[in-house]
Amino acid sequence: MLTFFSNKQDFQNFSFDQLFNINGLVIRSGKNRETLEFIHNKKKYYIKRFKNGSIIDQALYRFGIKKFCNDAFNEYQAYAFLKAIGILTPRLVCFGTEKKLLNNRTFVISEKISNFIQLDTFLETKNNNYPKQLQTNIYCELVNMINKLHTNGIIHHDLYLCHFLMDLNSFNKNKIKFYLIDYHRLEKKTEISNTLLIKELGDLLFSIKYFGNHKLFLQILNKKYCDLEFLTSNFKFIDRRANQLLTKYKKKYG
Repeated sequence: MLTFFSNKQDFQNFSFDQLFNINGLVIRSGKNRETLEFIHNKKKYYIKRFKNGSIIDQALYRFGIKKFCNDAFNEYQAYAFLKAIGILTPRLVCFGTEKKLLNNRTFVISEKISNFIQLDTFLETKNNNYPKQLQTNIYCELVNMINKLHTNGIIHHDLYLCHFLMDLNSFNKNKIKFYLIDYHRLEKKTEISNTLLIKELGDLLFSIKYFGNHKLFLQILNKKYCDLEFLTSNFKFIDRRANQLLTKYKKKYG
């Protein structure tokens, strides 16, 4: 089944199989999922396609032993959650699903954003040698996005700088624009546990310690985060996780 949200005229003659198996440049490949960039009618798109995995994987998912995230439905659902709270994301084009006994297949197609850069790449390239006001604007917008997520019960589960795309068209304007990506693990909860918040903030802090100006980020976080009482009480655990990830990352990549 194919559900279109935009650009239907560009893909209306495609079958599920043709879209699922479309060729392109592999951006990321993991167990049971793959992300490709492709061009169609002179426009650039991304497709993220999923397979259910082995029978053992499916048994682990069914009995709750392993969290199920190998399904584009979660990405499609996350898109709706994020849009509702004003978080920018790449424009969703199509959601496809095909249910079979042992091999469900799903995918999402989105438009490629023009003139952007991953935030980790930008910070690493600039090596923090850019105006203090621009740094402040970047970290203020990051905290603003985190607040929107956490006050609405949303946890990303992979909140690293590489999952924020900076709109370079907004670069010289007062308000920096970011697009959030890679939300196939995103969850919306009635209440987010302290454990998940510590992990999420620790992941982001690690990323900023490695690529950015973590002292400035923490100054802003300590003024603007949506739950300052939680932040103060749990900062040592957040910082510990960040440092553990930093040590592990440096050991692996230098």
